[in-house]
Amino acid sequence: MNLRSLLRIGLVLFFLFPFIFLLTQFRISESPDIEELLWAFRNSFSQAFLSALGSLVLGVWASLALLSGSDSGGRRRFLKVMCLFPNFLPPLFILLAALNFLNPFPMGLTGISLVHIVMNFGLVAVLMTETIEVRLGGVTELAYVEGAGRWQFMTQVFLPVLRKDFLHIFLFVFVICFGSFSVPLIVGGIHGTTVEVLIYEKIRMSGDWGAAVVLALLQSVFIFLISFVAFRGPVPALQKITNLSLIKNSSGAVLIIAVMGAIALSYAQGLYRGLTQPIAWTIFTDDLWQATLGTVVLGLSVGICCYLGLLLIAYCSPKSWFERFLTGYVAPSTALACFSVLIVGPNEGVIPFIKIPLAITLLSLSSLYRMGWSTELQALRSQAQISYSMGASSWQIFTEIIFPQVTTRAGFLSGLAAVWACGDYAVSRILAHRDLSLGMMTETLMSGYRLNHAILMSSLIVVVAGLCFAFFVGGSRVLRRKFSP
Repeated sequence: MNLRSLLRIGLVLFFLFPFIFLLTQFRISESPDIEELLWAFRNSFSQAFLSALGSLVLGVWASLALLSGSDSGGRRRFLKVMCLFPNFLPPLFILLAALNFLNPFPMGLTGISLVHIVMNFGLVAVLMTETIEVRLGGVTELAYVEGAGRWQFMTQVFLPVLRKDFLHIFLFVFVICFGSFSVPLIVGGIHGTTVEVLIYEKIRMSGDWGAAVVLALLQSVFIFLISFVAFRGPVPALQKITNLSLIKNSSGAVLIIAVMGAIALSYAQGLYRGLTQPIAWTIFTDDLWQATLGTVVLGLSVGICCYLGLLLIAYCSPKSWFERFLTGYVAPSTALACFSVLIVGPNEGVIPFIKIPLAITLLSLSSLYRMGWSTELQALRSQAQISYSMGASSWQIFTEIIFPQVTTRAGFLSGLAAVWACGDYAVSRILAHRDLSLGMMTETLMSGYRLNHAILMSSLIVVVAGLCFAFFVGGSRVLRRKFSP
């Protein structure tokens, strides 16, 4: 067995570690409470369904505005950035803006769904824009020339042709929201307990590891079955983009600007109030500087781990079974994965700064793989095959052909993971015994209903996260120039 085969097996075992470890450590002596399971499953299903439906409806509406103008136009780029901004930010910022904007905030399934919709409808808009251009680029111009009306085209062409794409995108968002942990943990309340939160409570409150493992397995199987449908299907070849006048609708731009403007305004108001309240400055103690340093360490550690993980996947590819595993793999329950890491070895001193990055990397790599990394590797497959046929070794192909071309994308994705890590509080809350980062301190202030102070604290996360992101993006460009022939 060669090195690449060993590395592939090692990666697979790393992804499956929580299940393998917990199944060998805890005996499942009895089945979980069926009534409790159905109640939590119903809550998870309901909020995921409402979140996916709302994201799809608003996303399709917003996509009609993105279709206006050329892809290189400044207006379209601006709207795309606004759409993707909430999805790429840590959930902490959207939660703070939402809690500050709606007073009182509707805790429970309604609140969870609202936050998820705000976070995901922009991503749906970008995906739908690309789908519409690919599938309807030529058909739309033909219908326009033939004199078809907007309503006639939308009902007889737009909806029938794109119904499968609607389903795939709906299921994609459904899977993301069904397994969400950080949002239900904060705004779920008593009546919004999802399966993910129930797993956390089973372990944290009652120490019932056996029931938690069963719940996590059932949830993972359900998500995997949905993911098998959501992530399948070949992408059609891109057509020439032509006249899309029958589809374009500028009212979607009003929706995008209104939602993002409300988020920015709410956050700015909370920041101003936090700065003007005298008590706010009492939180700037020695603990703040330690938390800032801890945030930097976590952000850089997660970014480095994800960067190395992405490059390791690139080195181990192509292999059909390995790629099918990565495509179909669904990250385990956040609570279960974190608790499995928690009980391995000690947790004192600097150990949490090792365990937290490993846990976030475990939970993030599969998402990063689907966010363009798989496409990046597929685009280089023909070059690798030609090099193999000419006698080049695997290491030579990776260092001289693959690495120089993928390091920039790897730097962007690892920088994005670093941003998520800087704003993390859910994983850190399980694996750390005290507030080690700015995200954890912000969550503590939120739990104490000190939203203005929490927003003020989170502004420091923006600075640290921006520096970490710039470090990985800039560093990857330097590496590309250094290793490019």
